[in-house]
Amino acid sequence: MIKHESKLEFCAKVMQWFEANKRDLPFRKDKDPYRVWLSEILLQQTQMGTGIKYYKKFIKKFPKIEKLAKAKEETIYSIWKGLGYYNRAKNLHKTAQEIVNNYQGVFPNDYNDLLSLPGIGKYTASAISSICFNSKRYVIDANVYRVLSRYLGINKKINQSKSYKYFENLSKELAKGIKNTGAYNEAIMDFGSMICKPKNPKCDICIIRKTCFSYINNTQEKYPLKEVVKKRKVRYFNYFVIQNENYYLIQKRYNNDIWKNLFEFYLIEDKNIQNAKNVFQSTINLHKNVISHKETIQEVSQLSHLKIHVSFHGCFIKKKRDFSLIEKLFKLKKIKKQKTKNLGFPKVIDNYLKYKT
Repeated sequence: MIKHESKLEFCAKVMQWFEANKRDLPFRKDKDPYRVWLSEILLQQTQMGTGIKYYKKFIKKFPKIEKLAKAKEETIYSIWKGLGYYNRAKNLHKTAQEIVNNYQGVFPNDYNDLLSLPGIGKYTASAISSICFNSKRYVIDANVYRVLSRYLGINKKINQSKSYKYFENLSKELAKGIKNTGAYNEAIMDFGSMICKPKNPKCDICIIRKTCFSYINNTQEKYPLKEVVKKRKVRYFNYFVIQNENYYLIQKRYNNDIWKNLFEFYLIEDKNIQNAKNVFQSTINLHKNVISHKETIQEVSQLSHLKIHVSFHGCFIKKKRDFSLIEKLFKLKKIKKQKTKNLGFPKVIDNYLKYKT
């Protein structure tokens, strides 16, 4: 159980701090569940400053959920470019369509109905239902884990499966007597982002430091506890940028793998670059003089669970006939070079295209 004085101190003072210091965020202008949902999806795995930029782009393009539901998948991916985790974009589109088709364009106010929608998990369902409909649901994100772990000295690893429920119950106990659950949730998240920061927390101006376990015991750097994650897998991608003066040849990633539904160049996955080049040349089965090879550019793509060494091999095809043969042989799609900005590519390819222009 949480000490009575700690509970009173936490709730009263964090809410007091929030009233005076809450961030002026564009999606807080009203309690529109469409805007709150959109912001929550965009801010997953994303810094606030970056998330706001993308939020403004999406709201300008899709001011209402009906417009988002009707949009082409490629249009959504093209605006999403650079955010990563593209499955979120796909689920964004699916949820918009489901709400328009099954809920007449009105967001459900029930937590379990929200949870049934594509891409909406416990955190997002709790955020929407509490902020927009004042449901007694408590959001648990990285900020909440950190604030509660430090304040109460919780020796529980936050990336274990049972931890979410444990911290949810803690937050619920702290919030007893709070009428506005949505404001309480936003208060802890803002407090974690602005005061109880991951590195160099601002304990000198913290309003709850007198009853904070970590401040009293100087254990701020210890919390929250995490289970050690396994080393990232390493992969090697060789992209063959087949092109002529005006067109690239590209393909869409359909397999249940990273970057699903995004576009890419012809790919051979091999650690040995020269071996990949030899395989490409033997598969294409055209005379070497047909292809003019340009420089190889190398980059590294860092994902949370994966490190990918990416090599781009420029392949210029002069004759249209040869270009068409390769297009059919590899079942690729021809696209004008200036049109690539309208399609969704993995960030590493997007960076390459920007470099080439």
